[in-house]
Amino acid sequence: MSLKQSEFPENENLSYVFDSSYITPHKLYWAIFKSIPKNLSIDQLDVTKVREWLQTEFMDEILSEYSEQYYSHEKKKNLYGEHYVLLKNGLLLELYSQRVRLIFDVSFESKAYEFQHELLQFKNKRKRATKIYLITHSKGGFDKVSVELKKPKIDLGKHYNDDFKAIHKRIVSNLKKELKQGLYLFYGQPGTGKSTYIKYLIQQQNKDVIFVSPKLATELDNVAFTQFLLQNKNTILVIEDAEELLVSRDSEYNSGLSFILNLTDGLLGESLGIQIIATFNTNIQNIDKALLRKGRLTEIYEFKALSLEKTNALLKSLGQNVELSIGQPLSEIFHFNEKQEKSTEMRKVIGFGS
Repeated sequence: MSLKQSEFPENENLSYVFDSSYITPHKLYWAIFKSIPKNLSIDQLDVTKVREWLQTEFMDEILSEYSEQYYSHEKKKNLYGEHYVLLKNGLLLELYSQRVRLIFDVSFESKAYEFQHELLQFKNKRKRATKIYLITHSKGGFDKVSVELKKPKIDLGKHYNDDFKAIHKRIVSNLKKELKQGLYLFYGQPGTGKSTYIKYLIQQQNKDVIFVSPKLATELDNVAFTQFLLQNKNTILVIEDAEELLVSRDSEYNSGLSFILNLTDGLLGESLGIQIIATFNTNIQNIDKALLRKGRLTEIYEFKALSLEKTNALLKSLGQNVELSIGQPLSEIFHFNEKQEKSTEMRKVIGFGS
C-alpha cells in the first residue's frame, strides 16, 4: 500500500486536529493521509541530538514540520514544546521532552520498527538522580517535567536512630532492582525527617522518581494515569501526605487504594515494575488494614524523635551548649536557636524575664 498526501479543500474544517490548541497527532495523520495510524514510542532519549540527526541524515526526506518554541529565561535560549516532523515515506514523528513517538500506516510497520531501533543510539545514559519529575496535564493525558533537586546534607548515623541503618540498606537495595514492584510506608510526626530522607534516597537511585500530589493520588485509577504509567515503567512514585488515600474508610470502597495494591502487589505491578513511597503523619491505627496485611508492604518505618543521647550529641555538634532531658525531632534540633528566641520573646510579652 502506498500513501498519498490528501489535498485539503479550502473550506475544510480542520479544527478536529486540535485539542485545546494542541495538535492531536493521530487526527493530524488522518487529515493528511485518510488512514488510521499505529504508533510506537521510545523515551529517555536525548531529543536535541535526535533533531540534529534528522536535519543531517533526513534533510531531503523531510516533507514538512511544525514546532512550537518558547524562551527559557533560565537557560537563556528557545526550547521546544511541540515538534512534529513528517517524512516523505509517510512516517510522522512527534518529539516531546525526552520522548519520540512514531505515527505510521500499518503498511510501514516494519520500517517503523527499524527507525525505532536507530533511535536507541540517542538513549540517555542513566545517572544518579539529581532531579524529581512532576506530573502535568498534556493533550488530554499526563506528562512529566523535571525539577532539579538539591542534595540534602545527611549523616544517617547522627540524624536518625540506630535502628534505621539496616532499614535504609534494605530500602536502597530493593529500590535499585530493575522492574521490581513494592510499597514503602514512612510515617511519624511532622519534623522527624521523612521528607529530608526521601530527598537523600532519590540521590541514591538510577531510576526516574516521580512526585504524585495528594490530590492526584486520589485519582490513580484514572485511565489516562494508567496510560502514563505504561509509558513510565521501572520508576519510583513518591506520594507525600497520603492520609486521604491510605486512611481507612470503613465500608466505603477506596478505588485509589485498590489501584495502589494492584500496582505494588498484583498483576499490574509485575508488568510495570513501579515502586511507591508514601508518607503520612497520622497514627498507624488509622491506616486501612488492607495495606498492613502480611506480605503487602516492602518496608514500613516510623520516624520518631531522636533518642536523648543522639539529640544532645547533635545539638553539641551544632554548637549548642545545652543538655536536654527529652529526645527531640530533627526540625526542633536544627531550629533550636529560633525556638529559644521565640520563647524569650514570649516571656517578655507576658511579663517574665528581663
